[in-house]
Amino acid sequence: MTTHEFRAMNTDWWITSDRGDLAAAEALVRDAERRLSRFLPDSALSWLNRDRTATDPWLAEVTRRALSAHEQTGGAFDICVADALVAAGYDRTFELIEAHPASQALASRPEAPRLEISVDGDTVTLRGTGTIDLGGIAKGWTVDRVGAWLTGAGATSWLVDGGGDIRAAGQMADGAPWIVGVGDGLAVRLQDAAVCTSSTGKRRWTRDAGEAHHIINPASGRPATGEVTTAVVLATDTMTADILATAVIAQPARGLAAVNASGGKAMVEIHGRWEMTPGMDRWIA
Repeated sequence: MTTHEFRAMNTDWWITSDRGDLAAAEALVRDAERRLSRFLPDSALSWLNRDRTATDPWLAEVTRRALSAHEQTGGAFDICVADALVAAGYDRTFELIEAHPASQALASRPEAPRLEISVDGDTVTLRGTGTIDLGGIAKGWTVDRVGAWLTGAGATSWLVDGGGDIRAAGQMADGAPWIVGVGDGLAVRLQDAAVCTSSTGKRRWTRDAGEAHHIINPASGRPATGEVTTAVVLATDTMTADILATAVIAQPARGLAAVNASGGKAMVEIHGRWEMTPGMDRWIA
């Protein structure tokens, strides 16, 4: 097994594999960041938000899947929250927020976006007001893409960890299932599956009006204030786990209903106590 570590998408990445050029795998991640980040002014996503149309195959695929996820979660997952994130203070990378915290109060709630998003082939078009953010799907989608590339390169056992969005195939070098820590001293077993953790405490900052975080409740246009503070979701692919973990924090009832409908498993932290959906306990290491 070979392990390669690097930083991209404003988080730490680890790729472990029994085969494949891991530098090339890193290049895939960086390519995805160049296309899908709202913090890079020349990304395809930034061009879309500015010019209201952009042509890029990866942007089109991720946007198309995000629109489907919006329907599947009853609106709990929503990419039309970019303006709300900016109003909450997430107007630059988290590293810059930590280095230069803003002192101003939380901005008033932005006008609810009136966006029509269409995807035609490789072209995405926005009509109406508002912008989009792919933060709740792009990293999971990228992990899946790297995993598919490793498999295509002949790898049979690998693990890709993009800042807690994790997918694993095969097993560890000793033949045991992959053991992945998910925080609070908990770990899960992974074999040909994915796990993602979303938390209101992970990317959090303080402003004059109080604390804020990076997960928006689409109904309020504000950082989510529900009783679920951490969500860990297991699914067959990382993109799905990423979407569902975000949805559970944003709107717990709808998010958990979507987890159950998808066949996934979840555990959530509520007031410091963990609760699990049926069958999740079998995956705890």
